[in-house]
Amino acid sequence: MTSEQIAARRPVASTARFDRTSVRFNQAAIIAFLVAGFLFNLPWLVVFVAVVMALGTGYPPAALFQRIYRDILRPAKLLQPDLHDEDAAPHRFAQGMGAGVLILSILAFLAGSASLGWALALLVSVLAAVNLVFGFCAGCFVYFQLQRLGLIAK
Repeated sequence: MTSEQIAARRPVASTARFDRTSVRFNQAAIIAFLVAGFLFNLPWLVVFVAVVMALGTGYPPAALFQRIYRDILRPAKLLQPDLHDEDAAPHRFAQGMGAGVLILSILAFLAGSASLGWALALLVSVLAAVNLVFGFCAGCFVYFQLQRLGLIAK
């Protein structure tokens, strides 16, 4: 099920316009930093991405990668907005899940298990790539399933 199909299944909670290009750039940056960290064995890049994702989840105006898009790339017309009437909450939830997995990755590194640390970091990269390439957001899917079960308010 694509992000568009998931979003179409439920009414929009707000009338805010949501820019999917912002999310796509965010995903591309996450992938780039995590893969570079893996290729050059730089676990501190996992810490950097985890902090960026956690801050962006808790306080969306602080989302660094999305700010780069919004404040630099979009005004310079290097990327064009892709606006839709949809709720940003599922995307923030997905980003929070990714941050949580990266925190587990960091804990694995600290515990001396670099293999597990990189496996978890690369899992986040793969899921971001799936969303970027195929439009399926695993975190959004989890969000909607939890909402369907009544564990997240509509």
